[in-house]
Amino acid sequence: MSEMSRSTNYLLGLTMLYYTVPRQADRKKNRVAWCSSIAPVEFLRAMDVLPLFPENHGALIGARKMGVELAEAAEAVGYSNDICSYARANIGHILTGKSPVDGLARPDFLVCCNNICGTVVKWYENLARHFQVPLFLLDTPFNHGHEIPEYSLQYVEGQLREFIPWLEGVTDKKFDFDRFKEVAMLSNQTAKLWREVLELAQHKPSPFTAFDTFNYMAPVVTMRGTPEALEYYRLLLEELLKKVKDGVAAVPGEKYRLLWNGIPVWFAMRPMLQLLAKHQANLVCSTYTNAWVLEFDPDNLLRSMAEGYTAVLINQSMGLKFTNLENLIQEFDLHGIIHHSNRSCKPYCFGLYDLSRMLQAGSHAVPEMIFDGDQADPRHFSWAQFETMFQSFIETLALAEPANGQRRQS
Repeated sequence: MSEMSRSTNYLLGLTMLYYTVPRQADRKKNRVAWCSSIAPVEFLRAMDVLPLFPENHGALIGARKMGVELAEAAEAVGYSNDICSYARANIGHILTGKSPVDGLARPDFLVCCNNICGTVVKWYENLARHFQVPLFLLDTPFNHGHEIPEYSLQYVEGQLREFIPWLEGVTDKKFDFDRFKEVAMLSNQTAKLWREVLELAQHKPSPFTAFDTFNYMAPVVTMRGTPEALEYYRLLLEELLKKVKDGVAAVPGEKYRLLWNGIPVWFAMRPMLQLLAKHQANLVCSTYTNAWVLEFDPDNLLRSMAEGYTAVLINQSMGLKFTNLENLIQEFDLHGIIHHSNRSCKPYCFGLYDLSRMLQAGSHAVPEMIFDGDQADPRHFSWAQFETMFQSFIETLALAEPANGQRRQS
């Protein structure tokens, strides 16, 4: 067995700290907050609050194949099977105490941003009632056009300004704007390194797969704004640059370069990776991992944060999603796209077939595959169906290969 890299060892240590430090925290010095996945944690870090992310925990529950057990615990008390499996897994964890990492520390308050979906609003309202703790909701209007309207930015920026005195009230601390700027710049630098990591997959062959990035992304999600997250991506980038220099291929004989559109199927990543590699296919990029490239303007911090947290991909119109995918097809020189029609994430998948038709009518059309699945609940996924569909998809890619080759030579 090969020795683990420095970045892998560092990531394992960060993961342990992320879950254990809040459980051991002195709550007078460090409050604990549960947050939705793309919430403005920079404010929390500036107040020495320790954020925890139930969605990240839900992904881990799915990866460790505990999704069905904990989802059923939530369903047993009345939660519908149609609700997001992250929510059901998290609620099941609260009800049973079961978790692959000894669970999440009890929150002192909650922070929810609806830029990812509406489910989180009701989910966090129920959490607030269960734990009897305060909840702050950051409401981000949906972005229909190519530019966010001024009134939307003013609305979100106003809420961010209201967030400051609210935090002062729940933490009994004075907000330090200089400290906030330091944290925001750490977050900014981390996001820039994360973007550089993702862009390395433009090299041929790619030194990693999107399955790798689903693991690499953990610190930019859960520890954004910390020196530790920044150091992790420095280490990772250094290692990946060496792989690029040495011509290391994540998938030996890389032949087909694909994009993953959607949240991972956490409990099936390994067999998916093996199936793709068998056919010399590599997922070199993903719309999902790009969601955390959040960069801010230090000279106009609150306004740029309002824009960044409103402009996340899932909060954008079909036209913007289409433009994003067309850009990725060109930037990563893709042969095809795999779309995850995810039962648990309806906002991500809304209009997916229309989006596919738009791509096929566009100027950079490539073969596409759409499969039904779920991020953490295997009851809504069929491996046999996925494997059969992928086999047909590969045959389509092989037939389209001359055209693709001509496109890359032009």
